[in-house]
Amino acid sequence: MKKIDFEKYKGLTGRDIINKVLLDIGEIEPKTVLLGADSLGQAGGQLFQERFPERTFNFGIAEPNMLGAAAGFAILGKIPISIVYGFVIARALEQIRDDICYNNKNAKILCQTATFDLPAGGVTHHGVEDVSFLRNLANITIIQPATPLETVAAAYQGILEHEGPVYLRFSRTTKEELYSPDDYEFQIGKAITLQDGQDITLIATGSSVHIAKKAADTLESKGISVRLINIHTIKPIDKEVIIKAAEEAKGIVTVEDTNASGGLGAAVCSVVCQNNPIKVKHVSIPDDCFSVIGPSIDALNEYFGITEENISKKVEQILG
Repeated sequence: MKKIDFEKYKGLTGRDIINKVLLDIGEIEPKTVLLGADSLGQAGGQLFQERFPERTFNFGIAEPNMLGAAAGFAILGKIPISIVYGFVIARALEQIRDDICYNNKNAKILCQTATFDLPAGGVTHHGVEDVSFLRNLANITIIQPATPLETVAAAYQGILEHEGPVYLRFSRTTKEELYSPDDYEFQIGKAITLQDGQDITLIATGSSVHIAKKAADTLESKGISVRLINIHTIKPIDKEVIIKAAEEAKGIVTVEDTNASGGLGAAVCSVVCQNNPIKVKHVSIPDDCFSVIGPSIDALNEYFGITEENISKKVEQILG
């Protein structure tokens, strides 16, 4: 990956970091065009729009039209970046499947709000099934960064260096940093082992990595050796690191803020079952209910059990 000046993004999170990253990518690559569905200002495309109005297109509240047009821009040799909210993936799935993925077009879909980023929105505004939907599509790459630095790296590599459809699942809650720019290396499809251990492996993605890290620290204090893995690329998933964990640990707990059916946990189980079957427990949103309205992201995580305490409980169930 090309050298990135991470210093200029220091302290930025949420829409601010997306705003800055998109502007800088637009400066670097004149073939990039930005597509929005009446949400460019709120979703982090304002700076790009102000700097490159001739390369910015607003489709109104018509995400299927926008993503169909994205495939057309890609055919013309452009690099379309479509900003969406996670919950609209279901609305535009046909265009993503048929126009973008089936034709393997170099179109980028940037999710600016994931899972419970709009907590008071309830089921219509909680994008909890998007990963499950998109994992079923051929040719697409799904990336969910865990930190601001990883968000920047994922955007640069996913948009400028990777050829083909990419779903960048960003979140407004990605605030805490886990890496130093000096020793951080991002590579699509390669997981990052944050700490090593032999008793249990925690595999997490996105903002859930921070919850898993707190659980790992607590478990370590109790004498349990914990391996913690950040899988930022959900598709294609890093099979090698999962198989290694299955061979060396007594069990695996997956942690994610997406639906249990078809998400990270399902992907990990598929790899484990076909290679080295061991116990796997999931911490995720159950697939037997819909999400609910909540006062905050933390409250909703608590409601669905995406917590440090529930991770520890799953570990205890595996270790007996």
